[in-house]
Amino acid sequence: MKVLRALCVVVFSLYAVLAWAAEGDAARAAIQSIAPMQQVSAFRKSELPGYFEGVIAGQVAYASADGRYLLRGTVEDLGRRLNLSEASMSAKRRDLLAGFGPDRRVSFAPANPKYRITVFTDVDCPYCRRLHSRIDDYNALGIAIDYVFFPLSIHPGADLKSIAVWCSDDRKRAYSTAVAGGAVAHESCSNPLASMRQAGVEIGVAQTPTAIAADGSMIDSTLLLSPQRLLARLKEIPGDAGSAPLADSTAGQ
Repeated sequence: MKVLRALCVVVFSLYAVLAWAAEGDAARAAIQSIAPMQQVSAFRKSELPGYFEGVIAGQVAYASADGRYLLRGTVEDLGRRLNLSEASMSAKRRDLLAGFGPDRRVSFAPANPKYRITVFTDVDCPYCRRLHSRIDDYNALGIAIDYVFFPLSIHPGADLKSIAVWCSDDRKRAYSTAVAGGAVAHESCSNPLASMRQAGVEIGVAQTPTAIAADGSMIDSTLLLSPQRLLARLKEIPGDAGSAPLADSTAGQ
């Protein structure tokens, strides 16, 4: 009798697991329909009751367990005053950028940075030029800026300029020259431009400069372009921002 009871428990548990997996498959397929050629990442059961969530095409989407209902956009928990969508996206940005080591960044940092942000940049972007023109001011405030290349299609040739910077013997000097409108010798080499671009797409980068803070949050462009206002924003972020790859903001092209 005990053996039969134990067998029933195992069968029931297996049935529950398979049923849950089936529900998850339907929800994943619904989210996948947003961008059939892209991969659903960070897929999990959502805090939104009865829904699963996943990141695709740079956004968080929610699907009911049976795959019938699909939600896109912001979902908020009013009881906790928490933006669930942004919390999930911040975690995605943070995890993705954690795998972007110094070998895939061009860093401008003071000796002992207090804060560090990651900025997706285009050497032909006017706002990127404006940002970098004050790099010494940011560094003087203890802010390190790690650049990741994200050349935009509206700037023909920006990808080749980015590769030239990357292949230069002195990337910092080459970047400063290129972003100021100067010429950099067009050398080619093995480079991470494709992975940089893919990372930007996955976390929703659409314009430059886009900056991300240590907690994965995006930094508003009006704050990013002011060293003092950026510093004030970074001070609001909990944790030791200086020791981790930082996050993101968006300014215009």
